[in-house]
Amino acid sequence: MKHVLIALLAVSLITCGKSEKQKPVDVAGQKVYELRGKIVSRDRGENTLKIDHEEIKGFMEAMTMDYTVRGAKVEQLPPDGTKIHAKLHVVDDAYWVSDVRTP
Repeated sequence: MKHVLIALLAVSLITCGKSEKQKPVDVAGQKVYELRGKIVSRDRGENTLKIDHEEIKGFMEAMTMDYTVRGAKVEQLPPDGTKIHAKLHVVDDAYWVSDVRTP
């Protein structure tokens, strides 16, 4: 019986941890920009994409940087080297991408 309780506790802790990682795609006070670029690489563990993107007028010059992806798993997105369009969400000093798609 003790082993069953420990197993149930472990499963509930793992489940709670996973639900905390699933952050909402949209949040109050965000600004959303259209991002156009190319997937350079991905980190499945962190669910991030390294994107070489064009200038985002009025916000950021062209550069290559890592972006957390919300609303999708990076392994389900187009392969590295693919040109993409995505939504860049910005609120305070946090940023992430969603709706990653081919043009």
